[in-house]
Amino acid sequence: MIRVESIFVWLCLLVSVPVWGQNAIGLRASAALRGIQVGTAVVVDYIREKADFNEYANKIQRDATIIVTENDFKPKRIWLGDGKYNWNNTDFLVGSTANSTGWAQQNLMAVRGHTLIWPDDSFTPKWLLDQESSITSEKARLLLTDYIHAVVSRYRGKILVWDVVNEALNSTNTSNPLNLRDSFWLRKLGPDYLKIAFSTARAADPNAKLYYNDFGIESTGLKTTRTIDLIKWVRSQGATVHGVGMQWHIDSSRSVTPGDGHYQSAQQFINNQLYISVTELDISIPTDGGYLIDRSDLYKQAALYRAVLNYAIHFYPKCEAFLTWGFTDRYSWLPDYHKYKKGAGLPLDWMYRPKPAYLEMQELMTRVVIDGVYRLSPQLQPDKCLGAGMSNNVQLYGGSCDDNNKRWNITWLGDGSYRFSLLSNPNLVLAGHNVSASRGYLQTNYWTNYISQRWAFSAKGNSTFRIVPYTAWWKVMTLDDTSDVSVVSYASGKSQHWILTKV
Repeated sequence: MIRVESIFVWLCLLVSVPVWGQNAIGLRASAALRGIQVGTAVVVDYIREKADFNEYANKIQRDATIIVTENDFKPKRIWLGDGKYNWNNTDFLVGSTANSTGWAQQNLMAVRGHTLIWPDDSFTPKWLLDQESSITSEKARLLLTDYIHAVVSRYRGKILVWDVVNEALNSTNTSNPLNLRDSFWLRKLGPDYLKIAFSTARAADPNAKLYYNDFGIESTGLKTTRTIDLIKWVRSQGATVHGVGMQWHIDSSRSVTPGDGHYQSAQQFINNQLYISVTELDISIPTDGGYLIDRSDLYKQAALYRAVLNYAIHFYPKCEAFLTWGFTDRYSWLPDYHKYKKGAGLPLDWMYRPKPAYLEMQELMTRVVIDGVYRLSPQLQPDKCLGAGMSNNVQLYGGSCDDNNKRWNITWLGDGSYRFSLLSNPNLVLAGHNVSASRGYLQTNYWTNYISQRWAFSAKGNSTFRIVPYTAWWKVMTLDDTSDVSVVSYASGKSQHWILTKV
């Protein structure tokens, strides 16, 4: 099973230039460089049908390290009857047997399973409701355990996180235990259905993270408190709950700032030994008949996307993932739900073009160095520095690092990348050659704005970074020996760590 802490490692296993890395660093690469999970909800049918000349799948490949299906793992889609299941799309996504792979693994993506139980009659399989009068409590318990065991065990080791229960709480006051929504499961089993669901999922795949997922809990308030109470009760019954998914369906009028109610809510969950994730983010803006009313709202939306991502990064690693509910306005639930008065809530527009929100998130994850003049030294040999000779060769130099041919003016280019210009000749820049091969090399060339002259950073802390080529972000600038530097595949170790000293 793919783990959060190994995200950079497994992304770097790619050995050829993927379609999403040919011309730009997408959110997938940006997230890998930052070391966090970023992803989206997907519709499996659109992937299988190669929707929009496969543009739908291409953008997922470019921008997601983790995905969740909008509907394909829900009981209403899978559970056709007692012991009868539809595995068609879920098998396509993650493989039908323990040794098989699906589209997600083949594209090195983690998967959230959403959801095992949605305790609302609108989202309960019709056949269960039709037979409700004849189903005893004992039979309901057996049905629930058999179903969860069937799903979770079939995909054991392939699902990083399960949303075991989705939206169990009522948003208004009720007389039900724990303020639970009325549902088939509550009527048959009372609140015990919660502990049964979590315990059964745990037994079926002990290595999967188990989450409770809901809306309206991203900020402090009564529902947040009730969510914590619900989880405390489930745990008191001997079941395991690892984390809470906060959906974050909001609009551009919202404000998110460090220390506010959103941060306080997250900290409340963390204080109760829970992981958190942003699971269904979208940020709607005002529309008229589906059309934008004021284009400046796109920039308000962008600032808010950046703020929520910054919130997720702030709480990492306790905040395990950041997912949007879809990625293109072409396929979004928002316009219809809001009767076309609000919408346009996702990072890509109807034509799959990046909106300001996309660019803000990319910048937040990749702009980790302030523009300026720097000395670059390998962590293993901090008394040496990277410099350029007369014949455009690039190597390490000992002795004084005060010469201008050993100093680099590092400039942000606005697309997730940086330019490294020699201080001795600003027209000469660091360029990577043959970087997609097993071993690439470095030279200085005259600036032509070519992609081989662009670089990105992966911050390692204490002014230490990995430096990666723009077009091959799974490769890293590496110290070969005492003076030679090349570009090779990512590997753990300080030979790929560089100290940036501002001068």
